[in-house]
Amino acid sequence: MSNVVTRNKFIVVAFVMTIVLSGLTFGNLPGQPVPPDIQVVDGIVYNFADYAAVDHEMLAIFNYLNTLVSRDYQGYGEWDGWYAENFHGLQHYVIAFMAYSVSFLFETTSGYRTAYYQNFLYDLIKKMNTTMEEWGENSIEYNEWLHPDYNYVDYYYPNDPNDTTAVYTGGFRGPANIMWTGHYALMMSLYERLFNTGEMKDEITWFMNDWENSLTTDGRGNPQDGGIWETGLIPCEPYIVFVQCNSVPITTTRLYDSMYGTTYFDSGMWDYGLDFINNVMQDPYDLFMDGYYVDRPTSLYYDQSRLPPDPRGPAQSPYADGRPKVSSYCDAWSLAFLDYTQPEETQRDYPIFKDLFLKDVSTDMAYIIDTYNNPQGFGTYDILGTLFSMHLANQMKDYATLDRLTNFFYSIFNKVWSSDGRMMYFDASDLEPFLTPVASFGWIYGHSSYTIKDITEARSAEFWDYPYISAADDSSIWVYQAVWDEHKNAFILNIKVDQAATLSFSNFESTPTAYISGLRFSELVLSGEGLYDLILSPGTYQIVIM
Repeated sequence: MSNVVTRNKFIVVAFVMTIVLSGLTFGNLPGQPVPPDIQVVDGIVYNFADYAAVDHEMLAIFNYLNTLVSRDYQGYGEWDGWYAENFHGLQHYVIAFMAYSVSFLFETTSGYRTAYYQNFLYDLIKKMNTTMEEWGENSIEYNEWLHPDYNYVDYYYPNDPNDTTAVYTGGFRGPANIMWTGHYALMMSLYERLFNTGEMKDEITWFMNDWENSLTTDGRGNPQDGGIWETGLIPCEPYIVFVQCNSVPITTTRLYDSMYGTTYFDSGMWDYGLDFINNVMQDPYDLFMDGYYVDRPTSLYYDQSRLPPDPRGPAQSPYADGRPKVSSYCDAWSLAFLDYTQPEETQRDYPIFKDLFLKDVSTDMAYIIDTYNNPQGFGTYDILGTLFSMHLANQMKDYATLDRLTNFFYSIFNKVWSSDGRMMYFDASDLEPFLTPVASFGWIYGHSSYTIKDITEARSAEFWDYPYISAADDSSIWVYQAVWDEHKNAFILNIKVDQAATLSFSNFESTPTAYISGLRFSELVLSGEGLYDLILSPGTYQIVIM
């Protein structure tokens, strides 16, 4: 990362002391601003605690993230507020996991789908796909692919300039750059899952077909077990395959099939690869190792001590001769993303993962070490391991561990609110400014009501006919709950209004009525074809709309 975060004991001691002195804990952080209501309308009970909710701070974080992403604030190739100048190669990861985090938030309030949310994810996808031609050295293509540290251009497999039979394996968007193509395709897939526009389906399909060809043929159209690289996996940073990177297109494949009724996954395109990661890419504890080389890397970026003795083989641990490289961020990420596909594997591995990587600080604090091969250090990858493990713990409903990790990690950062109270972020400038947006969306990533496993399936076909908020005075409201209860035929709305605001609803078949505390509050007003408006004065409301 930078020289500020280094792998030594002093940093972890200073980190812990700052936390202890700060005195902040997870338990001090506010939840919903108003206790969940229980209302009875026409004899039907509506308990607001039964519906997922977003808290005030998550919405304030989103408003802050919007200033980094929205075209209204800066261009797709601009990086104001990202502190990313010295972090080429990492921006696309920040973009991708920001997209996943806000997708969980959007899913929580699935009945609130205005342009404010949709444009954010659209703009983030556009930022992910910035090209050298349009944005030069500010582009993702340059920072990930063409930067002099990497200089990944056009290349062939095997990596032998004298082999005239080598297979062309592409450039930035090519079949051996899964660390970008996987994330980009999943971002687009989540956009379609959330907003159902159809705009991005063709591009996602192109990647699906490219992956299928890469995984099941020799690259020339002939069937081959294990695909081009004979691992059933797709490499990146040519030429190394990672479990964590391949877990993303596996998730994309499952989601794509669910949305469009295809059978890419059931056809077996990932079978060889799943067998490879579960049986070959394993450390001594049967957890995932962090990297397996299918050929020598094409650049000098990698420490030679990490290379296997032969061109093919596990990445080597720089801390333990002869043992494979392992990392907590790899396993936490992979276990979470593969939980939908192989839940029994995640259930088995999770307690082993905690035994090996969880480090106690106190009874209510813990963090995740980077690797058990170096249990005394603390640095960049311990931070990443802790952040990824928050999401995994949340997904596993291991809230005790989630709380302990949160107490350790977030208590070091100041929460900074904007003067108008609309935005909040976690200030990481004393540790490493680049962590400021990461720690901020990381809060959502680790604490959302929904996780990656929950949104790997498409919404039902009926969902798109449910009433929803299609337009609103977004800058004046805080939407904590917004969901159509299909079983009770009612819209659940928990909202705070700063200034008088109008919400427009689509898909109501006739004039709906809003109720508060079981009492009739207001009829919605027909404002256009198929649109009904609810006008609210400043205040906090828990509303049932029939």
